[in-house]
Formats: sequence, C-alpha cells, structure tokens
Amino acid sequence: MKKTTLLDKEPISQVPTPDYNAEELLYLKNLRKKITNARDKREQPFQEFDGRTYTEYWHKCEELANTTIQPKKHKNDITYKSGTLRTKLFTVLSNILGLNLSPDIASYSHDNVPINSIGNALEIILWKCDELDGDEEKKLLRFYELVVRGFVFVEELWEPHYTITKNKVNAKGKFRGVKITATKKLEMSNPTRNIIPSLNVFLGDLTKTSISEQPYIYTVVKMRYDVAEKIYGKYEMWKYVSKQIKPLDATISNATDSSLWFFNELNEEYVELVKYQDKPNKEFQVIINGVPMMPIGMPFPWGFNEYNITQQNLRPIRHNFAYGKSFLFENKNVAELIDSFTRYNIIKTLKSIYPSYLNISTKVISNDVLQPATITMGIQPNALQPINQKESEGITQSEQMMLESMMRNLDQNTVSQTFSGQQENKSGITATQILELQKQAKIMLGVLITCAALLEQKLATLRLFNVLNNWFEEDDSLTQAKKMIKTKYRTVTKKSLIPGEGEGLKAIIPIKKNKMPSSTKIRAMEDKYLADNGKPIRLIFLDPDEIKTMKLIWVVTVNPREKKTSELYKIMFSQMLQEAINLGLTLNMKYVSERFAEVWEEDPSKLFTDAKQAPEEIQQMGQQTNTPNPKAQANIKPQVQQNAVKIEPKKE
Repeated sequence: MKKTTLLDKEPISQVPTPDYNAEELLYLKNLRKKITNARDKREQPFQEFDGRTYTEYWHKCEELANTTIQPKKHKNDITYKSGTLRTKLFTVLSNILGLNLSPDIASYSHDNVPINSIGNALEIILWKCDELDGDEEKKLLRFYELVVRGFVFVEELWEPHYTITKNKVNAKGKFRGVKITATKKLEMSNPTRNIIPSLNVFLGDLTKTSISEQPYIYTVVKMRYDVAEKIYGKYEMWKYVSKQIKPLDATISNATDSSLWFFNELNEEYVELVKYQDKPNKEFQVIINGVPMMPIGMPFPWGFNEYNITQQNLRPIRHNFAYGKSFLFENKNVAELIDSFTRYNIIKTLKSIYPSYLNISTKVISNDVLQPATITMGIQPNALQPINQKESEGITQSEQMMLESMMRNLDQNTVSQTFSGQQENKSGITATQILELQKQAKIMLGVLITCAALLEQKLATLRLFNVLNNWFEEDDSLTQAKKMIKTKYRTVTKKSLIPGEGEGLKAIIPIKKNKMPSSTKIRAMEDKYLADNGKPIRLIFLDPDEIKTMKLIWVVTVNPREKKTSELYKIMFSQMLQEAINLGLTLNMKYVSERFAEVWEEDPSKLFTDAKQAPEEIQQMGQQTNTPNPKAQANIKPQVQQNAVKIEPKKE
C-alpha cells in the first residue's frame, strides 16, 4: 500500500466514453426512465402531508424534532419555542428502549417438526452479531428516525473489515529518508446495519405499504471519489467514471450521455452512487456518475431473493400509501399553537412591565426616564400617558386557563407530564392517579411499541438470512508460526444461566461432520471446563454444511416485554410468585431461586448457600399477605425438602 493517500495524483478529468451496444442502450434508457419516474412522483404535493412534497415534509419533521428557531424578521419579534414535542419525543423513545425486543428464532423441518437446538444456536449468533455491530446505539438512532419521520429505512450488509499496519519507525527527528511501509489486511467480516436517510430512498410504487411488494427501489448516496475507487476501482467500467457531471434535470438527448443522470450538484471530490434493486426480476445494478458497474441482469449479491432494505412505518395514513405519519407531525398544530400563545403572553407580560406611552409634551423624552432610580429634570407630571390602561394588567386568568387547556389536550394526544417524569400542573394528584395515567400512556404507546417490534422482527429476519449465507463460510487465515493455511470457523460464547447449575456459558462451535464429537465426549469436555474454571458450560456443535444445505422453515418473532433487570419486571416477578402462593400452587423452588437471581442480576450459586434452596424472601411471601393461605404454605415445605437433595451431574 501507499504510505499516505495525500501523495495520490489528481485523477484525469478527461475519461473515455463507453461504447454501448443496442441492447445496453435500451437497458440504460429504460432504467433511467424508472429512476426519473420514481423521483418525480415522490416530489409531488401530497394531501397526506398537508399539501407538502415529500422533501418539504421531511424538513418540517426535522424542524419539529430539533426545536429549530427561525431568525427574527423584525427586531421586536419574540423568538420562542417550548420544545414540548422534543421532550415528548424522548419520553416515547425511553419507553421503547426500556423494552426487551430481542428476537425469538424457531426452526422447523418441512414436516413441521420443531428443531429447537438450531433455533437457540442462531439466537446466540445473532446476539453476537449485534454486539459486534454496536447495534444498541443503532437501535436508538433507528427508533428516533421512525418516530421523527414516521418511517425508517435500514439496510443489511455483509461488510469486510480491513486494518492497516505500518512498520515501527524511529525517525530520530528526520523529515526525509525515512522508510515507511503500510500493509492492508482483511480481518473477519461481519454483518452490519445502516440507516439510509429517507431522502435518499426512492420507491417504485407509492401505493404499496410493504417494501417487499415494491416493483423496484433505489437509493442515491454521495460518496468520496477515493472511497468509491477503493471499492469499484478494479471493475471494468470504472475507467469511464467522469468527474464532470450535471443534474438529471438537464435535457435528455442521448442515453449514452453519462452527465445527465444526477440529482445533486457535486464537487470533484465526490461521486453520486445509485443502487438499483428489482425484486420481481431479481436484478441489481450499481451506477456511479451515470456508468453502470454490474452486468445487465445481475442477481442480488447477498444470496437471498429479498430486498436487503427494510421499511417500517409508524402510524399508517392509508392502506394504499407507502409512508407513515410522524409522531411529531401529527401533534404539530397544537404544539405550534401553544408556542404562539406563549409568545403572545410573553409580549403581554413585557408590555405590563414596560407599557407603551404617549408623549403629550412638546419635548423629546428618552425611554431612559422609565428605568429604576432615574432622576429626570424639566418634565411636567403626566407628560407620559399609557396608550391603554389595560396593557399594564399582564396575563389574565382566562388566558392562563386557555394555555393550560391546550397543554392538557396535547398530553391527551401524546403522553402526560407525569409519565415524562415531570410534575403535573394540577396539584393534589395521588399515587393511584399517577399509575392510572401511566396505564393510559401505555395504551397510547401501544401502536408505537408494536411498530418498533415489527421493525426489529424484519431486521432480525434479514440478519438471519445474511448469517445463514455468510457466517458459516470457512476463514482461511495464514498462521504466523507455521506459515500454512488453516481452515477454521467462528466460535461464539454467551454468558447464560445454565438450568440447575447457575451462571455459566453457552458456546456455539461450528465443526465438520466427520470431526463432530460424541455426546459422551461433549459431556466430558463440559465437566472438565467446570472443574478447571468453576463455572458450567454448554457446548453446542453445528455442522456448517448441514446448516447451509438444510431447507428449514424459519420463524422469527419479537414479543415486546419489560427487560428482566427493570424495576417493573422485578415487581411483576414478585407479584407472579405471590399470586401463585395465594392460589395454593406448588412452586419449584430450585427454578424460582435461579429466576430470582437472574432478575436481580446475581449468580445463584453465590447468592444462595444452596442454589437449589428457595431464597428466604420468597418463602416468607405467603406470610406477609393480609390473608395468608395455609394450604399454599403447606405445599412449599415438601418442595423445599425435595430440592434440598443433592443432584449429581448427568453422565452419558
């Protein structure tokens, strides 16, 4: 590699023109027609967006989300925005992010027989992929985009990772004559999710609410020329990519004129990259500055016949409209009215402090005479008269009540101030009323939570297909010690609670079928790990060839639920145990103790002297109720005695 990119020569501005044949010309002409039609239809005024175009609607949502304050038109203007919608926006996001939206994966054979072990193993692999991709932060960003715009577009890619290493140099203060070498190395590739700005996504049919039903979609992004060259520089058609471009709105005179494809004015450091996908025809194309990079009819490169972009709408507008409506845009009228009314109240308050006066004298009187502790000579009494006596009254009670009424209306349509962690204007609210308000807010957030769960389900499905196609590929890495090629697969470990044994690990190990260990050997390996490390482990071996060739039926579900470590989940867990005791049900105290430790994020083997014995807090729960249930308490005792018996590890 070059030791620095700053020594790269300026690219030649004059590039040859591609010589297309008749078939290629027809292909490019029809492709450009599809692209321009999708763009023009999107930029028409929509009644669903209050007469705005798609781009105008996008910028309005941006303004609402960031509480943008416009510059003053007059020097006496009051620029004020309360930021109420932004506060409610993050209240909604906080409640969504407080939920566990992890996918549950089930696999079935064609005979509809569940294969639980494979589904559980894929869940752990997807968890590891999310961790490597930093998906926790990306989740916040995509939910933010979903609530702000009313829709979000996310793409799933398999992304190679490269690292650049340079030799250790001791320059000793020299500027010239120092030898520096750089080496580029391909590291382990991983799946990644990227949020595509919604301004950059164009849909082929605006009457389809599901992106999987779109006849075609394409994205337009700006990319640095040097970055694009690193990715596509070795492609046959790259030599025709010119830096001299014009907007697509120019007169189309020739299908071979590559300067007529574009949407934005770009400087020479950037290129415009169009990615076109056609699901009905299984076709994929990349166009850089008007030059196609892929052969005509190129299939999807990601290995499965679905768009690698998914879309989720927030609140549907109509069953045959492709976009949803923003949480902010729906409530903008009341919020803007509250801001306007507050702005007028501020003006009225200022006028009550500094009312307007009429100078009925024959002298010019400066407004400095109205300042406190000011002594003014030569002015007759009553030389200054207020224009209106009522201006000094300030805000009236009726005006204040109107403002509070509008605030209550906004709270009813969104979430209350109590649910946002703020104090209600109304005094004397009780704890029962607060719980009821929170319950009502959960109902209001029901659609938003459902949409968030649907988004995570779609993304998990795309990632599952991506993993099945790429994760189990062999990694031929060169060992530094023996300078030989060694084939290996990725091993994934996850901290998990092992039933009956406490906190431990689960390991997913891909291995060839002819090297698959027997169940006896696997158990011996688990016992050895327990003896060496003091923690249990479960080893799950998978045959990569079987995983890739088996035509399984995959079912991905996401059930929104409170996180196990949340305060609400702890209360619900305690209430569940209390209800079971009140009903006289016999509890499996070994399982209860494990779940108790899991909820409180503790290791049951360390938290309790005997992990199979019930915690004292749970045993006494039946005695703390107002109406103790003797039958329930009687049922606990035999179970405790039974669980106190030491259970030996299973032997194959």
